Amino acid sequence: MRLKLMLHYSFSFIGACLAIFIINIAFMGSSIYKEGALYNYHPEEIISSFRDYISLNEAGGIEISPSGIEFLEESNIGLQILNDNNSEVFQKNKPKKAPSQYSNVDLINVYDSDEETLFLDEKEINGQIYTYLLFFNPEKIKRVSYTYDAELIDKAHKFPILIILNLILITIIGFLYTLKITKPINSIVDKIMNLAQGNYSKDKSSKGIYFKVEECINDLSDRLEENEKEREKLEELKEEWISNISHDIKTPLTSIIGNAEIMSDTEYELMDEVREKYCLKIISKGEYIKTLVEELNLSTRLKSNTIVLNKKNVNIVSLIRHVVIDIINDEKYNESNINFTYSSEEIITEVDEQLIKRAFINIIINAFVHNDTQVKVNINIQQIYGEKISISIEDNGKGVSEEELNHIFKRYYRGTNTRNKTEGSGLGMAIAHDIVKVHGGQIEAVSQAGEGLKVSILL
Repeated sequence: MRLKLMLHYSFSFIGACLAIFIINIAFMGSSIYKEGALYNYHPEEIISSFRDYISLNEAGGIEISPSGIEFLEESNIGLQILNDNNSEVFQKNKPKKAPSQYSNVDLINVYDSDEETLFLDEKEINGQIYTYLLFFNPEKIKRVSYTYDAELIDKAHKFPILIILNLILITIIGFLYTLKITKPINSIVDKIMNLAQGNYSKDKSSKGIYFKVEECINDLSDRLEENEKEREKLEELKEEWISNISHDIKTPLTSIIGNAEIMSDTEYELMDEVREKYCLKIISKGEYIKTLVEELNLSTRLKSNTIVLNKKNVNIVSLIRHVVIDIINDEKYNESNINFTYSSEEIITEVDEQLIKRAFINIIINAFVHNDTQVKVNINIQQIYGEKISISIEDNGKGVSEEELNHIFKRYYRGTNTRNKTEGSGLGMAIAHDIVKVHGGQIEAVSQAGEGLKVSILL
């Protein structure tokens, strides 16, 4: 991956440089430098055609036609006409530094001057040769003369070598650029690949343009590591739960099969009282298995949000009172100590009555299952903020540790203080939690080891 990234960016950089180079050469070759137009200005046509404006007047002197004068004015060109002795015989707008008499050397110096741009030509009139000098504006037209050694210029213009040197230079720059830009990218790619392979180790984020990205990857690494640990814990809980639930189902099934075999054996003569006892055991164990299956089904439906709520207005005080009465009437909890208080005799809320009742049963029973017979449970209902209802179920039992508290509403968790470890699906508190959540409510548990457990619900 590292090599692929370097090759990709290297070729991209070199390709971009070459493309820019070729485009510039093509553009300048097709327009600016085409046929040497940039540095080759030849106004020969203008200069040679100007002779048509020059003539002799009746007195034998030089004169310029009106159209010639107009041309000089429009083009801001100075004019000086010399006779065969290089003496001035006519001028129009000539430069102030231009002399009236020239030697041949003077003409050459003026022609090559940087201060003036001079073009000259001559015209023969009546056997007399007249030289006319045209002074162009040096800010618009500039002449630069070069003297060079042709052999040295030929040696200097070794274009194949120049191209090779440029390609080498581009390659070196491209490599250094690629090395610089791919270093943090390679680091990021390595981190992502490590995450994909389950390696959540973190490196210190390097300062640069990718600092935020590396910080986010480190945060992601932390979350994935936490999730992986949580998944492993959940998997352990799940395996333990499957083992326990298998035992919970196997034990009553064994009892059902054993009692059924006894009743079906014709060698045994059973009295009606004994037969009724066996039948009641079979029914009891069958009901227990049915309850386990129902809890599994309910938990799955709540978790997948496929359950349909049958909401109606319910007096929550009356509902919980009946829950308490049903629990106390159960022979397993008929000696339980439950204190029930409320702010008003009638507190109405819209809920699914059966599901909410199931949630409170699970939470209250949980207090008795995980503590000794002397535990006391306090239930309090308060109407707050107008339509809000606060319900707390608090016991003075053994409480739970901080670690257990983090798992109390998770599926498959059965706790470590359970008095009867062979009963229960481990889904009771998770079902209660999901029922409250599906009603749009809030539920939380607060506890410390040895100080009891308090479950608070806000509907």
